[in-house]
Amino acid sequence: MKKTEKIYMVAQRAARSLQEMKQDIFDWLSFLRILTTPENYRFGDEEVQRFDFTTITKQIQHLTEAEELWIKVKGQGGESQLHISKLTLQDRTILDKDLFFAYQNMIEDYFDTRMTKNGIYGYIRSLDEYLYSNVELIEKRTFETANESAVLPKRYNRNKEIIVDCNQFAGYDIFFKGLCLTSCWKMYYSELFYQIIPKPIFLEVQQIQSVVELTNGVVKITLFNNPLNWDLPINQKYQRLYRDQLGYDQLAWNNGTGVLRPPYIEYAFVENTIQTVQYQNSYFQPVEKKDATYFVTRSYDSIHDKYVENRTKGILNAQAYFPWIDEKSRKMMNYRVLNPQMAIDGGLSAYEFYIRQFLEIEILDQKYDEFVSVLRFYLPQEAIKEIPLDALYDKLDDVNISNLKQKESSTRFDLQKAKNHLRVVFLDYSYLESVNQTIDVSE
Repeated sequence: MKKTEKIYMVAQRAARSLQEMKQDIFDWLSFLRILTTPENYRFGDEEVQRFDFTTITKQIQHLTEAEELWIKVKGQGGESQLHISKLTLQDRTILDKDLFFAYQNMIEDYFDTRMTKNGIYGYIRSLDEYLYSNVELIEKRTFETANESAVLPKRYNRNKEIIVDCNQFAGYDIFFKGLCLTSCWKMYYSELFYQIIPKPIFLEVQQIQSVVELTNGVVKITLFNNPLNWDLPINQKYQRLYRDQLGYDQLAWNNGTGVLRPPYIEYAFVENTIQTVQYQNSYFQPVEKKDATYFVTRSYDSIHDKYVENRTKGILNAQAYFPWIDEKSRKMMNYRVLNPQMAIDGGLSAYEFYIRQFLEIEILDQKYDEFVSVLRFYLPQEAIKEIPLDALYDKLDDVNISNLKQKESSTRFDLQKAKNHLRVVFLDYSYLESVNQTIDVSE
């Protein structure tokens, strides 16, 4: 990979007034003038022009609350662009490494101050790591050789073009409810994040360089010592483990099938309450769900600001895998909503992964022995007709398959592996009305 060795910084803030927004813009401009010597800039749709502080100051003074534009400034050693949208500001800055390290303390102090004042999210990272983790179009990955691109995971986009599946990278920026979920060198989280991820999860995250709670509830997390060492195997391990601990990929993905990795944490959202369970080993270290012997459960009611936490030792039961239980029909169920048409293999890898995830389990539970365990896949209607059954059967060559039943809008079959059993049901999206539906439909 051909490296730039530059630093990339992003921060999003929400001003409470027009006056505060203008002051934030002036602070951003002063920050850039301290770091660099601005040479040219572009204000909105205007042509690029030579930087003139008096002119740009007047333009900022005339901004309104309804403004929607970009301000771009380029100078010696760096460049920055600020997006203004109805009192919300997002700045993206790229600095040469020497400039960044020369002013690192000042830069971090600026970020700390901005984030604690009105920040939403922010991060500082290697530009090379950002590009590697987030550039999906193969023709734009000019920073690596064709051989390097060839071995990367691929998927289809909505235009059926083959792109890199960046969901598989720990540093991928995925957005959930307007918040950026990523894993990189240094990250800032505002109180808005705690409406989806309880704050103690951030404060207790393991195997990182540091976690600091700033004022106004902002948490600052650093993964490793030097941002330019992002591609060292040990740092990539920390980057992946951090993402797994926070469970970002349990919350959001856009590749149609998920990242196909076992969870270290799982989430449930019931009305205004967040429920989470983290999986740990006997040393209280994060592990995959199937290896867990300790369980940290948290419940946070954001309306009443009520937080409950429990830590218990035990073993997984049937409900840990199949939370929807119907005593009357003696069935228990879990489900996945997929779009296999975005997968180059038609969803084959995803089907096998999720099937084995719910079939190859070790639990001591009478209910599991006596009830029918069901895994549902909800798919687009056209995908129901394209399920690669023969290829899937080949993948499951160590499993006994029986009772295949196919209809126009559903397919089902039963699996048996030693003492474990699973009924797999493929249904189209129309059956997905609520998570509390009865289990008998189309089975």
